[in-house]
Amino acid sequence: NLVLQHFPTSPIFKKLWKSKCTPRLKFFAWLLFVDRLNTRNMLLRRHYNIQPNSMCVLCSTNNEEDLDHLFFTCPFAMACWSKLGIQWDVSINISDRVLHMIGTAEISCILEIFVFAAWEIWNIRNSRIFDNGSISFRLWFRNFSDQVHLHIVRVRDERTLDVA
Repeated sequence: NLVLQHFPTSPIFKKLWKSKCTPRLKFFAWLLFVDRLNTRNMLLRRHYNIQPNSMCVLCSTNNEEDLDHLFFTCPFAMACWSKLGIQWDVSINISDRVLHMIGTAEISCILEIFVFAAWEIWNIRNSRIFDNGSISFRLWFRNFSDQVHLHIVRVRDERTLDVA
């Protein structure tokens, strides 16, 4: 603690680690916030051979797949966020975008909703790359809804355990 007490900690990390997400989803979000998620752009920066190219597999805009495009400016991702009523200010960095959304949202679990939605976008992307899966907005929304329902049950169970 003595060594690390002078390092500033981003508020997004404090909120993330205190969130009710599962550890797997917290780690995924942490990788997203520190720009270490293995997007095609990240793999190219690490000198991995990406076949056939580094373009986004979720859209046909021929944009390079980086975090900003994949989760915020890709037409598929924009449709997902639009379904949730979320608009992003892409002029600021990702952590500040999410902090701004948390600050302006009227519900307390907005960070968890962000993480669930981003996780399901990531899963659709991975399914497309590794299993030649289809890009389906319906599938994304169904999986997102399932994540939310599981979270509600898990949080409800934690509250009943606290009371008992």
